[in-house]
Amino acid sequence: MVEIVDLSVLNQDDKRTAYVLDTNVLLHDPSSIFRFDEHIVLIPLFVLDEIDSKKSDPVIGYNAREISHKLEHLLDKRESPYHAIQIPNGKNGMLFFTNGYMSNKFPSELSLSYKDNAILSHLMGMKEAFPKRHFKLVTKDRNLRIKSSALAIPNQDYLHDKISEEYLASFFQPVKEIHLDEEEINQLFKSKTAANWLIPYRKKWHLQENEGVTLYDPAGQFFGMGIRKEDKLRYFDYHSTKVLDMPPKVLDGTKYTHNFEQSVCIQQALDDDIKIQIIIGKAGTGKTHIAMAAALEKVFKDRKYDSIKLIKPVITKSRLGEDIGFLPGSVKRKLLPKMRPFVEKLRQFTNDSDTDEGYKKLLDSGVIEMLNLADIRGADLANSFVIFDEAQNANPFQMLTLGTRLGEDAKLIVLGDPTQIDSIYLDKYSNALINLYENALQNSAPFIAQICLVQMVRSHTSKWFEDSIQMARK
Repeated sequence: MVEIVDLSVLNQDDKRTAYVLDTNVLLHDPSSIFRFDEHIVLIPLFVLDEIDSKKSDPVIGYNAREISHKLEHLLDKRESPYHAIQIPNGKNGMLFFTNGYMSNKFPSELSLSYKDNAILSHLMGMKEAFPKRHFKLVTKDRNLRIKSSALAIPNQDYLHDKISEEYLASFFQPVKEIHLDEEEINQLFKSKTAANWLIPYRKKWHLQENEGVTLYDPAGQFFGMGIRKEDKLRYFDYHSTKVLDMPPKVLDGTKYTHNFEQSVCIQQALDDDIKIQIIIGKAGTGKTHIAMAAALEKVFKDRKYDSIKLIKPVITKSRLGEDIGFLPGSVKRKLLPKMRPFVEKLRQFTNDSDTDEGYKKLLDSGVIEMLNLADIRGADLANSFVIFDEAQNANPFQMLTLGTRLGEDAKLIVLGDPTQIDSIYLDKYSNALINLYENALQNSAPFIAQICLVQMVRSHTSKWFEDSIQMARK
């Protein structure tokens, strides 16, 4: 074992923790090295090999290249090749690349050719060499954390962009209720023009920008809906809310008399002042239905946008992302099977379920375009209605890449179900969908809206599976 740098700082008796970063942490967040305040960050050299092997990956390749860029930039600023790299995070953090230190006490039945075992052996060896220092493994791999705990190695998940189970559950709530007194109701309807039915917003209501509510009179009777528009609460009629002449859908009439969440969702989707809409909901709640219907209405009926862009992360069985380049045919042909939910909605809305002519003409015209997320950096999203489906299978940096391609003349609807994660590098707390939803809540703006759909509306059989299987798992 040869020491490349001076690691004597690890022998010092201070309270700083030495965090050893797993490859998946760096690939998940290329800026993760800056997130550990005054503590010490360690990256084993074989982790750099793993990062290098992912540079051509269509899903995480950008992140792999980005972390290499950041590390090289830090190395260029290092005073000496034998000393620690100072992390410019305002907390005097330190970064080391480490090699060797493989423990002689590591269980022989665990092969070191497997990189997960290698990082554990390396960490054990570091603890043996520097007993004064507290070491901790940071990994998003649950099984590796279990194995680490079994070997008495302190460990944790990467927590920077992770939210709690309770906070996630708080998203899945029905639309809020607001009870107005007679004076407020009279003020609301004093104008003869329905477009001017609004009242001043009250801080006591605690509403986000573009958040919808149900309105009740002093007797507790529902009489309409409201939506916050900056310092005003604007009224809209539930029964007049439609997209492509389709009203909000209620499947279970014995349990629900209305679908207030869908009515708010439709209002947001058709509002030209809302440039970003985030729709969270489980399968069958109507996310794709409303987004596609709104896109068709805005493009073909209102002529507000020139085109519809359909985007969806592509995940293979290997869970490493899919480069569609090796498949035969055009990009559209390659993506078509992955875009089946969109296609089915196009067939439904064009009334040609028995033939393929209607939706095929739309796709062939170029007005509706399917895009591979891996190629989004070169896409033209100008004057487009953009739908990004299954955003829970993208990472926050892919969302950033997409979002920074939007102009003032584009609208983005982001859809997803945070409970259905297919990517090995993500979980239901730290994916692009939840990250965007949380940022929209924390940094609200007049052009951003979010809604969570809670009612299953696909079919009674789907609802039975949802209710029964969910109950069986509890």
